[in-house]
Amino acid sequence: MGKIRILSDNLVSKIAAGEIVERPASVVKELIENSIDAGSKKIDIELESGGKRLIRVSDDGEGMTRDDSLMSIERHATSKIKELKDLFSVSSLGFRGEALPSIASVSRFRLVTRTRDQVIGTIIAVEGGVVRGVEETGAPPGTTVEVRNLFYNTPARHKFMRKTETELSNVLDIVERESLSRPGIGFELRSEDRTLLRLPGRETVSERISELYPGIGLHGVSAEGMGVRVSGLMAGPLDTRSTTQKLYTYVNGRSVRDRFLTRVLIDSYGRMVEKGKFPQGVLFIEIPSGDVDVNVHPTKNEVRFGNARLVGDLIRESITGMLEKAPWLGGQGRSSGHAPGGYVPARESGADYGGRGPDGVETGRGANGFRVYNNEADTPSAHAPAIDGEPNLRPGVESPVNGLFGESGFYSGLKILGQLGDLYIICASPEGMILVDQHAAHERINYERLKKAYTGNGTIQTQDLLVPEVVELSPHESDVLSGHSAQLQSMGLHIEGFGENVYIIRRVPALLKNTDLKRLVRDIVSEMKESGAEKSLTDKIDMVISTMACHSSIRANYELGPEKMKALLSELDLAEFPHSCPHGRPVAREISYADIEKMFKRT
Repeated sequence: MGKIRILSDNLVSKIAAGEIVERPASVVKELIENSIDAGSKKIDIELESGGKRLIRVSDDGEGMTRDDSLMSIERHATSKIKELKDLFSVSSLGFRGEALPSIASVSRFRLVTRTRDQVIGTIIAVEGGVVRGVEETGAPPGTTVEVRNLFYNTPARHKFMRKTETELSNVLDIVERESLSRPGIGFELRSEDRTLLRLPGRETVSERISELYPGIGLHGVSAEGMGVRVSGLMAGPLDTRSTTQKLYTYVNGRSVRDRFLTRVLIDSYGRMVEKGKFPQGVLFIEIPSGDVDVNVHPTKNEVRFGNARLVGDLIRESITGMLEKAPWLGGQGRSSGHAPGGYVPARESGADYGGRGPDGVETGRGANGFRVYNNEADTPSAHAPAIDGEPNLRPGVESPVNGLFGESGFYSGLKILGQLGDLYIICASPEGMILVDQHAAHERINYERLKKAYTGNGTIQTQDLLVPEVVELSPHESDVLSGHSAQLQSMGLHIEGFGENVYIIRRVPALLKNTDLKRLVRDIVSEMKESGAEKSLTDKIDMVISTMACHSSIRANYELGPEKMKALLSELDLAEFPHSCPHGRPVAREISYADIEKMFKRT
């Protein structure tokens, strides 16, 4: 007898079930999607032991006749498609005809259903894929599916189910995920006679999202082109999570966990989100059904796009558009009605916190390093002193800043109150106060200046070193540096070989004139070495520019006078993306009046 044989129908059904039914959450997902396709307005889910012992999903949809209900538990029986061409224009959530028979083959399964125009319903009992009974029964319109003892007949799969709490968490995630794109449907999830989630029907997606993201500021995103539309609500980079559990993506209303979409979304935030953290929010993609293939995997979690680049570009455009406005920062055209007693503008005269310093500017300084300045010193000067390594800036005298927030500029329009710890610039805003990290702000300015010069949109001013610096590297570091010397030279950093594993630095960008150049080169080599082959050349160059910007920026314990602070904020308004340093740290954070009131227990 030969080695190759045809598998039995029973074994084939178990294999097919393993592709679709991975855990209780998979069952809940398939049953909910069937209920949605049936036009339900209310879906109830009941669990025992996280779904391992019982899953019951009831809906008030259109229901099924006796014949249709019997056909529904046959493999590849469906009402959603009829011909091959229908696969390329699928509009329903289910279409493969595999869910119910797969679930029934690995559980003790019971289906009760009735259509609205019939008096009597149908009840079907299936055990391990074998029909045990078909009867008439009284039942409300709609369908109820009971799944008991999941994987009771497949021990290998049963032992891989997780703890009850883990399975319950996965089911909760599925219900939330499925409910977001169908706000008009009410959902209720119960476990062990406890209600875990109750979502009444809503009119808009925004109302449903607000229920599932309590206390999180979500901001609108949108972009469209060539028949594709991307829209949704996403959190700012300050509201992140340690997993992607609250990052939901939908294609034509279908919830998907597509790796391409998730990666593009995360990459769109760039370094604004710290390593190991993930953004949260909801993104909808509307695309002609013929331009997307949903028949990629039995779970229907993955899709393939006809023009993936277009979809990716629109996602990046929508997220970048939101990030550029920095809506999470606050203070931008918002009502000042939240201020206690209404916002009261600052007095014209400076606060009397102490006598003037020898320069006639400083009015006081506490032990904590906080300085305040009077308004006379705040008045813009026609000859503002330059920040070290920066050109002279003349805020208030040059033409209005055409920055991110219009002609007046956002940061330059803030009232400067002083400096804290020789690191933070304290500004007043209509909603409270804003702290600006002077190093992060200066780093962003220098980064964009270097990046523009490298890409040909500017000029890198360089200078020869009077005394060249010599740096010695390890053999591996030497190989890394040699492989990127041309790129470094194009950035104004001229480094030549000076013997075995020894290099000499002859010319540097003017911004780096006061920098520890040996440390800079070692940091650049270290960044490139760690990225290895995983990063593209463009990413590596961006990394180098970020490192150079960091080394050339003012740091902590650097005292800034009022004019230098104004100069810094004015130039920050000219940046394309002024709200984070190139490494992702925020440039500014707002402390609202509400936050201050909580501190003093006034609320």
